[in-house]
Amino acid sequence: MQYIKGFDSLRAFSIVLVVVSHLLPFGLPLFETRFWHLVSGETGVQVFFTLSGFLITSLLINEFRVKGKINFKNFFVRRFIRLLPPLILFYGVIAIFMLQGSIQENWIGFLCSFAYVYNFVHHDYYTVELGHTWSLAVEEQFYLTWPFLIVFLKQFKFLIVAIVFLTICCGFILCTYSSFSFSEKYHVKRWFFPAVAPILIGSLAGLINSFKAVSVDAFFSKKYYFLFIGITLFISPLFLPNLLLPLISILQALGVSIGLIWLFYNQESRTTRVIDNRLFRYLGQISYGIYVYQGFFLRTGPGGELAVQQYPINIMLVLLIAVLSFECYEKPILKLKKRFV
Repeated sequence: MQYIKGFDSLRAFSIVLVVVSHLLPFGLPLFETRFWHLVSGETGVQVFFTLSGFLITSLLINEFRVKGKINFKNFFVRRFIRLLPPLILFYGVIAIFMLQGSIQENWIGFLCSFAYVYNFVHHDYYTVELGHTWSLAVEEQFYLTWPFLIVFLKQFKFLIVAIVFLTICCGFILCTYSSFSFSEKYHVKRWFFPAVAPILIGSLAGLINSFKAVSVDAFFSKKYYFLFIGITLFISPLFLPNLLLPLISILQALGVSIGLIWLFYNQESRTTRVIDNRLFRYLGQISYGIYVYQGFFLRTGPGGELAVQQYPINIMLVLLIAVLSFECYEKPILKLKKRFV
């Protein structure tokens, strides 16, 4: 897939939300207002989820339509080439500090995180330095299921029905999980269902865009009111009735998806060029490294005991290490992806 202007900037936007929210102390009035749903780290993750669903689905559908199949080996090798390098460094550092007793020693939680199941972890095995890996688990679980579902269902209408049905299931869980006693012991919102909802919404957008490209192009090209609709859905937590607040992640993902499609078909617009500026583009490129490494330095909120976890040295170290990691470590490895196309 060719480079799409504006998508890296959305990655930058999502990682800025994560970093800023992890620097803020909990208990601020901001955390208890609807406005928080626009600027929280969880919202940043949902933006990234939606973008990921759109891109992965677009790539898989295009491969399936051109070749009549999906090369699962190549798909998973490309994913691991992209995801593993920063994680290897991160888990190495976490293990060293746990062995030294500098951070909470919790090897069950460590193994859950390493095995991509940290979104299901019990509170007793939760370590703040590993807290952010719940989202990596959700994405990996999506990668392990969605390609096979595409091949199994094949047809556009069946895939649409599957996504809509699964999204409705996610919505039902979001509206009801707090009434169950187990929600006090687990982060139920981070379980694959319902956390996968934004990825499903992004996948829906990618699916429609892949199968109905001509119609979607005619629908979205040069029409700014669709961008306005997308933004309105994203800021909907400000005016939604209380009854719909549990569905915020789904509605915001719809808004982001509309924005993605608008960017896709308005690559030469002035708005896209402004969004796709050099700074945000680069920040988006290193956003995955920032997300992985900030877990150790920023944790999921201020209060770390280590010197490297104190502001402002923590944010400086995150940015420095993310840049060095991307330029000196990840880039050379990413070139291997060309062998698995």
